[in-house]
Amino acid sequence: MKIKRNQVIIAVVVAIVGFLLVNRFMQKPKAAPAAPAALVVAAELKDMKYHILNSSKTEMYRSGDSTAHTIAGTILEQAIDIIVAVLEQPQVVEVGNSIIASKEDADNVATMIEEVGKDVAKNIKDVPADKFDRDGFTSPYTTLKRSLKDQVDKTDIWFPILQKVVAEHGSKQPISMNEKERKRIKNAKKKDIKEARDAIKQLIDADFGASSGGNDGPMVGGDRPRMAQPSASK
Repeated sequence: MKIKRNQVIIAVVVAIVGFLLVNRFMQKPKAAPAAPAALVVAAELKDMKYHILNSSKTEMYRSGDSTAHTIAGTILEQAIDIIVAVLEQPQVVEVGNSIIASKEDADNVATMIEEVGKDVAKNIKDVPADKFDRDGFTSPYTTLKRSLKDQVDKTDIWFPILQKVVAEHGSKQPISMNEKERKRIKNAKKKDIKEARDAIKQLIDADFGASSGGNDGPMVGGDRPRMAQPSASK
């Protein structure tokens, strides 16, 4: 049986989300209770919010001379508040640590995310002011996809993490791989890893599965790109 495209994608997403929730204060599950770590992270993010917004510790950000800053600042403020609310749940760190238990793995994912963010931020800064209304979204989005594909090429970093996630959680929801599929991920050969890499890059090229038509690759049902499936190991 071939490994389903969605199962690999879900495994990657679960790993990244788990990292994002606990990266700043990663602790191994047995090192300390989850709740205190979550509260520390929440407190850190609250302080970060006030620092970023350069405002007094109030819950309402307003700019005196820029309506754009008022809206953007409020969006940022509320986004951080939502993350804080999640991190204040005692189970969050425990679950996150069970997904990515290695600090080295978390640091590697952090570096990959930082590199993508830096690439996109640089692109936005480099868009000429007189062209920003035309290229202010499309150019950074193109850079985002290119930078993500650069990170996907680093299979020596993310595929071992994927193998650990599948080994620990592959039989559970939402991944739900059977034993044969989990063994194929565990014992993946270079060809299998290459096909998984190419499939994810194809998905990125197809606007993460949202695009229809075009020449992004083989189609399923005539209107969606299909990720290449790893060949069966012999």
